[in-house]
Amino acid sequence: MPAPAEPPRVRRPWSTSGWLLLVLLVVFAFGLIASRPPSPPDQGPPTGDVLAAQNAIDALVHPGPHPDALARLPKDFTALSGVTPGAMPARDGTVRAVHADGGCSTPWGDDNTKWDYAVPCKAHDLGYDLLRYADRKGHPLGPEAREALDDRLSHDMHHTCDLNPLNSALTCRVVASFYSAGLVVNSWHQRWGPPVGDPIGPMVAGVLVIGCLLVFRLRGWLRTRREPRSPSPAAAPAEVGRWALLGAGGVVVLLLGESVTALAHWAGAAEPALWPLTWLTQLAPLIFFAGGHANAAGWRAELEAGGGYRHYLAERASPLLRPALIFAVVALLTPLALELLGIPAGTTATVMRIALHPLWLLGVYLLTIICAPPLLALHRRAPVSAAAGLLALVVAGEVAADAAGSPLPRYAATFALALLAQQLAFAHADGVRPSRRLLATAAATGVAGLAVASVLKGGPPVLLGSPGAPAALSAPPWGVLLLGLVQLGLLGLLAVPLGRLGRRPGVLTASRFVLRAPMSLYLAFLAAMLLLVAVVYLPGRIADGLSWLIRPRTLVAIGLLAVPATLVFWWFERHTHGARQPRAADHPGRRTAVLTRAAAGLGIGYATLGVFGFALTRFGGVAADADLLGLRLDPIQSLVHLLLGVFLLHTIRIGAGAATGTWLTTALACAPSLLFAADGSTPGFLGVTLHAVTAGFALLAAAGTLLPARPPANVPA
Repeated sequence: MPAPAEPPRVRRPWSTSGWLLLVLLVVFAFGLIASRPPSPPDQGPPTGDVLAAQNAIDALVHPGPHPDALARLPKDFTALSGVTPGAMPARDGTVRAVHADGGCSTPWGDDNTKWDYAVPCKAHDLGYDLLRYADRKGHPLGPEAREALDDRLSHDMHHTCDLNPLNSALTCRVVASFYSAGLVVNSWHQRWGPPVGDPIGPMVAGVLVIGCLLVFRLRGWLRTRREPRSPSPAAAPAEVGRWALLGAGGVVVLLLGESVTALAHWAGAAEPALWPLTWLTQLAPLIFFAGGHANAAGWRAELEAGGGYRHYLAERASPLLRPALIFAVVALLTPLALELLGIPAGTTATVMRIALHPLWLLGVYLLTIICAPPLLALHRRAPVSAAAGLLALVVAGEVAADAAGSPLPRYAATFALALLAQQLAFAHADGVRPSRRLLATAAATGVAGLAVASVLKGGPPVLLGSPGAPAALSAPPWGVLLLGLVQLGLLGLLAVPLGRLGRRPGVLTASRFVLRAPMSLYLAFLAAMLLLVAVVYLPGRIADGLSWLIRPRTLVAIGLLAVPATLVFWWFERHTHGARQPRAADHPGRRTAVLTRAAAGLGIGYATLGVFGFALTRFGGVAADADLLGLRLDPIQSLVHLLLGVFLLHTIRIGAGAATGTWLTTALACAPSLLFAADGSTPGFLGVTLHAVTAGFALLAAAGTLLPARPPANVPA
């Protein structure tokens, strides 16, 4: 008698409220970190009135029997700040200089508590008034001044619990610790700079929009996880294409090479000695060559399936943008981890350049995806002229950059170089195979060009990690162009042995794992890099023994990246990827066609803007905002742009590009930028115009979807 069939395994998922709470916590943490202002610049020791303000703060944090801070106040303090200071006796017997109208600020208003923290809080408020005074004078005081004021208040509140316990000393200490924690979080959020007000309204609106977009996008994933899973035989390992192998391997080698170069530089290695490593690991031309093959295959497959340009954009960009969301975690948590380890700002900037390098590559690759169909059509008509024109653009960009002294033409040259590699891939995909003599000549030409450049520049050029070079290449485009000639020539000459290497079981297994879990592997790589940075840059601490590894700050710093890596792998990447769900058919009608085209255009546009927004944004102790042609590219807006792009492209796959909810959500996503404009912190006319036009079009589109559709002309009414 056959054994009864086992019932399908049903997951025990979190409830909807559990996932909603998790999303809210993650989004709130993102908003808290992303809205931190830049650190005040170091302007040297204070003088004059600012020095008097610093001396008054020193008196506040060292109280005595007399309010000495009052005598040290700057002469124009009251006139400039509007604060009339006074003196009040404290419970510990000291007399404090205070802001008489101050108090213990809480989200629900001033609350000095029943144990009476009033005098310490009023003295603390006067200290904050002095910090604001110095900021208005144009010379903000250092972070140690605010930290000293906060430490003084925390000590005074806890000491009050000993002097006035009211039969509840333990409760008093808990409340004092709660107040102290809020104090530290607020000061940390403002980087221990001047205590100025933040534009909370637009920030909250941006965080809410991010939460809504995440919830909308995660609904399908949650629904899939909750479906019962019937037992099925193990699927055969997915086949790894040679171009996917080349692209993924190129990115891995490039990242490792740039990381090793930076670590060697910090360890004291001379920069001229690093050029062989950079020449071997600068594989950007091969990455875009492999991407060109993938784009050509994607466009041909879409045409064969009866789709169009909008479907091609959704199918090609969506799989790339989902992993791109992890860069929001990287861009925010990596500087925070380095800050906890005590790494200086200059080193933090270098680490962030390496950490966000894949984001620059992704941004340029998205642009090549957009340009692939028209350039394929141009390739069919004039293949040689198309490639020659792109080569001319690379050269012209370099010449213009040298003549104008501006880096912008080099960014254009970088894009043209990526398109040139893609154009050569189109020819290769069509069966064009240069002779071995031509391939050898191309490689020799590249080597000769690099040799001439080495002589003219007094040494071999470093082609990875070059300061001031376009971030996507991390090297001057002319050097990458010459190196690309060598790489593509060798790729053609060694095609057969490289093919055998790529078919080895070990290489295939490693490639499948990299392609299956890129996000978690990348976060784990960054966590390991933080340890290496600490080993190289903090030898004094490590000389004391490995006990530094188990210190709370070190554990938190590593956990900031290791924990997200574990969660990303556990929730998203540990299960074998099955076949993608087929794309839903579009509803017939001209309105649907117009709206789905608009969704594709806005989706790829905002997604690309979000990617470059995160790539341009600076985190850590420097300004976090970046402007591109008048567009505000702060972290919150960049994530809104990225999520909006992902959302709109996904609606095309599920056949919801013409749905009312799609366009209402799009209009909602434009609200934070418009609120920034209403708040008076608008970054420029173009940014406001872009979001206002998008919101207006989205509202009109949503209204149009509510109107009855016209029947086709050949169908009777």
